[in-house]
Amino acid sequence: MNFLDQVTRQQRTQIVSLPYRVGLWISESDTSGGEESGAKEMKALASILNGYTEDVFGSEVVQYVMSETVARKSEWKEWGKNLDRVPDECRHVLDMMEERVDPKELSAFKQHLMEIGEAVALAFREYGRTMPIKEKLATYAAYYKGKIAALLQKRPYRSLQQFLNISATERYALSTLAKSLGTHYL
Repeated sequence: MNFLDQVTRQQRTQIVSLPYRVGLWISESDTSGGEESGAKEMKALASILNGYTEDVFGSEVVQYVMSETVARKSEWKEWGKNLDRVPDECRHVLDMMEERVDPKELSAFKQHLMEIGEAVALAFREYGRTMPIKEKLATYAAYYKGKIAALLQKRPYRSLQQFLNISATERYALSTLAKSLGTHYL
């Protein structure tokens, strides 16, 4: 019996819909790329969710959740409603899971949610390669500020190209997600 069998039907849906909802919330946080960005980000979301179902060497909890998330694909359209609630849902789901799963498993679940959000954000570069000089300077300053902080804390940081692929709006959404999960965003 896995931990999903220990919760109500409504709680189970909240848990298994969260990976999809997180990815969709990040995707919809920046609409400047239009339909093209949405399509690429949805393809990335489906691919990463499918990939986690095949990850037999990872977290058992993550595998149970992701397997059911993918198995219930017919419900994704319904799960795409009220995305503004995603940060609060993250906190609620983690509280619910904390009572039922090992701390390492909970940590793996949080990490996978962050990975889903970042993969979706990286899937499409919303803004063009030519930016006004003021915006370009602010973007590069933000990158190097983050890189220096990561170096001082001896933790990894993404490449400049990855950073540029994530819009400021998506970075804000990822930072909000990290706070909701009680973790940090690189």
